[in-house]
Amino acid sequence: MPVLEMAVSPVKSLCWEVFPSMSTCRVYCSPVFLDGLLYVLGGCSATGLPLDSAEVLDIESQTWTQLPPLPTARAGASAVAVGGQVMVLGGMDGHQSPLASVEVYNPDEGKWERRASLGQASMGVTSVEKGYE
Repeated sequence: MPVLEMAVSPVKSLCWEVFPSMSTCRVYCSPVFLDGLLYVLGGCSATGLPLDSAEVLDIESQTWTQLPPLPTARAGASAVAVGGQVMVLGGMDGHQSPLASVEVYNPDEGKWERRASLGQASMGVTSVEKGYE
């Protein structure tokens, strides 16, 4: 069942902090943390269809902001913060088929861009950013 709420547990205190409700109920979404902001991308609606919606929570002010829609509706995608941008990869479409599409959100420009597709359609995978030294 899709939920509106997000929560986090600070490891030191072992208690949950409840964030304000999102504007869109969703499950199987892709969260990404970048520069004090929690991005929540895509996911499935209450009817089980992939979403193209994206929103961001400013952790300090505890306010959600709607972002421009993802170019591709998707659920179960991988997402990662890279070079000050948010990248979303793969996932599944409305026919529950894996996706190969890759899209990047540039917070400074406030827009999504399509990038070169994955070599193979993928869903339910994880991505990580390797730190720069």
